[in-house]
Amino acid sequence: MTRTIAIKLVEQNLRVRICVQGSMGVGIFTGLPKQLNGVSKLLQMMDWQSEVGEENEGMVGKYLNFGGIGKEHVVNAHTAEDGTKVEQDDVFIIIAPQSMVGVDSSIIPALSEMVEAAGDRPVILINPDLTDKVSSQGQQNAANRLTCLRLADFANSFDPIFHFQNIYVSGTSYFPILGAMTKLSPLEPWIAHQRRDFVDNGGEVYIPVLAGEEMPKGEDVLKAFEG
Repeated sequence: MTRTIAIKLVEQNLRVRICVQGSMGVGIFTGLPKQLNGVSKLLQMMDWQSEVGEENEGMVGKYLNFGGIGKEHVVNAHTAEDGTKVEQDDVFIIIAPQSMVGVDSSIIPALSEMVEAAGDRPVILINPDLTDKVSSQGQQNAANRLTCLRLADFANSFDPIFHFQNIYVSGTSYFPILGAMTKLSPLEPWIAHQRRDFVDNGGEVYIPVLAGEEMPKGEDVLKAFEG
C-alpha cells in the first residue's frame, strides 16, 4: 500500500519522503518496535522500477526519498554547499509510528516536531499507534500524566482518511470474525458491517448495520449486531 500511495503522489509531480522511526530509548533500553525491524532497509531495497529504461526511471533520489522521524528529516528547498539546488519534500508518509514502554521512548515528541517543521505540507500516517506507553514500572508521576494529556491532544489532531478493521469477540482471539469497521475516504462515514454466513456454507456477506460521522463505540456496534 505504501508503494502504491507513494507512486501515485509522484505521478502528480510531488516529492515524497517515506519515513520509518529509528531506535528509541536511552542506554541499554534502546530499541525498535519488532514490527518495524528491517522495514527501513526493505523499503530502500524494494524494486521501485526506477532504473534507466524502467517505468519510473529516475524517481528514487529525485522524487522519492527515505528518512526517519524528527524535524531533521524534513527537507526544505535550499542550495547545497556544492551549489546544487535541493527541492523541498512535498508529502511525508510515515509507516506505523509507535511508542515503546518507557518515558524516554515516546514517538510523539519527535513526530510532533516533524509535523511542525512540515508546516502545511501533508503528513500521512499508515497504521499508527499513538497511544503513549507508561514507564517500564507501570508508573507515572503528576508531571508525566500532564505530559501524556498533551501528547494525547496531538495524537487526536490527525484526521482518519481510510480505515479497515476486523471486529472480533472481546479478547485476544482473532476468530471468529464478527464483522468489520470501515471508513473508505475522508468524506465517507464510519460504517460497522456485520458478517453473516450464507446457508449450506455458501460463503459470507458483510451487511452495513451502523453508520455515523464518528467511529461507533464498541457497545453500540454490539447492540446493532444483536438487533
